[in-house]
Amino acid sequence: MIPLEGWFILLPILKMATIAFFGATGGCANACLTYTLLNGYNARALARTPSKLTTLLLSQPGITEEILSRQLEIIEGDATDVESVMKSLITSSNKSAPNGTCTLVTSIISGIGGAPTMSFTKETKCSKTQVRMPALPHIELSNPHITEEMTRTLLEALAKIASDQFVSFEAYRAVAPRVAVISTTGHLPGNKDVPFWFRPMYSMLLPIPHADKLQMEKLLDKEVELGRAGVLSGGVVVVRPSFLTGDHQVPVEGEKGGEGVGLEKVRAGTERDPAIGYTISRALVGEWIFEEVIKGGGEKWVGEKVTITT
Repeated sequence: MIPLEGWFILLPILKMATIAFFGATGGCANACLTYTLLNGYNARALARTPSKLTTLLLSQPGITEEILSRQLEIIEGDATDVESVMKSLITSSNKSAPNGTCTLVTSIISGIGGAPTMSFTKETKCSKTQVRMPALPHIELSNPHITEEMTRTLLEALAKIASDQFVSFEAYRAVAPRVAVISTTGHLPGNKDVPFWFRPMYSMLLPIPHADKLQMEKLLDKEVELGRAGVLSGGVVVVRPSFLTGDHQVPVEGEKGGEGVGLEKVRAGTERDPAIGYTISRALVGEWIFEEVIKGGGEKWVGEKVTITT
């Protein structure tokens, strides 16, 4: 938490900073949103069911109705709908003003992912009939392409904002939000960013969710290659946590986070030199993203695929 005397210095900055969240009912993003609110930042969150998000946040230590009323705006909508995403990213717009004016969120945090279920069958590849056959146990998703679809929607929304709300792309680029997305380890050839004894489990259990996250990363990579001509000119940080444990719950102030482990125990690496470990709690992932990307600005990690583990 921020010392009292620090608020007088930070208050003008915090009033200007607004963070957009997608997938905030998920554990990692919900924890990150919690730390964001507890540290005085304003936030906007897109949710299909606002009441679910409100309930989850109020279960977090320190979050009150007053904080939610003062600092959080929840937009009801779908993360695969361009208009809903645009509404989440634009904090104010005045098209009647000379040349128009538009204020965007300063950062975007996405923890979108499908709801997982364990399956012991798989669909056959027969084009005429859909039959499920026995298979080794694996994780299936409620929507196996949700992360990819949301990423396409986000890029389309940013492009539409840049073209419709700004007099020039240079004007958009000057305020383009920084984007941080939650991916996963297991993308390196041979699962080399995963401990040896976990590699069979990753290959057997997680190919479906990993394929969706990989498509997200490929879409972001393609846009990043455009450099200053792309809508991600504010910078992208891809966070690849190791195997996730725990739920959305952050620790009570003064206690260690993430199953008795504090943030000082989190190790971070890049794709060139990944930090290899077995697990990390969702609460710690959220805290790390808050500290490094929101509070710290994320400059150190822009353009990197960051593996984090304990």
